[in-house]
Amino acid sequence: MASTNASILPPKSKPSIVLVHGFRGSPLGLEVIAQDLRQAGYQVYLPPIPPFAGAEELERYRPKDYANYLASYIRKRKLERPILVGHSMGSVIVAATAKLHPELVNQKLVLLSPISVKTAKPFAAVSPLATIVPRPVVDYVTTRFLFIPKDKQLFRDTIALTHKCSEDQPPSRSAIAAATKFSTSYSIQDFLPIQKTLIIAGAKDRLIPQKKTRELAQQLQAKLQFIPGSGHLHNYEKPHETAQLILDFLKS
Repeated sequence: MASTNASILPPKSKPSIVLVHGFRGSPLGLEVIAQDLRQAGYQVYLPPIPPFAGAEELERYRPKDYANYLASYIRKRKLERPILVGHSMGSVIVAATAKLHPELVNQKLVLLSPISVKTAKPFAAVSPLATIVPRPVVDYVTTRFLFIPKDKQLFRDTIALTHKCSEDQPPSRSAIAAATKFSTSYSIQDFLPIQKTLIIAGAKDRLIPQKKTRELAQQLQAKLQFIPGSGHLHNYEKPHETAQLILDFLKS
């Protein structure tokens, strides 16, 4: 007969979550999602990603350099196998980190608006203009292209937040050029296989064709969720819906 004085084990604590922003972004762009995850009991970290948002610049901008940067961030904070969540270029960074430092991260991985294939040539050719065109112009043009909902106020709010992201200790032109080359040279395909993955994408993503994201999900045998009425910027357009899909995945 079991002793009535047997100790009761405390509930297992939830793993930490590290949210990784994308090209020309900052932690601000993922803050609403982070708030929802915190309300669900998760400890959430939002590192600035080089060379943006005041992050230290890297000597070189290659997959292993980004992976080592994120691995160092995890070690310094003594995080125990956190769940990585990466948006856009951040999806490539978390995939590279999971591939090169599997001992540091949770087996579950979340890719938001993943770079399923290398960026289309027209967009890749225009991207270097970000080094010479004024930031507000780049913000407006790229956001106008990627933004889907016909909601003028939401668009104005998104532009305002995008400006804050790009103005948050802007990097040097040389660093932007190096990060631009990285963002247009790699995709998730370079870091397969990845296990236990959730992919969330906007149903009307204009940067990455839905067909390519479906193909990636099939390759990974990943859970795939498309958010109606949103595109590549669903972190701005549908942040609460995005956070709920992440939480549902983590409960499974």
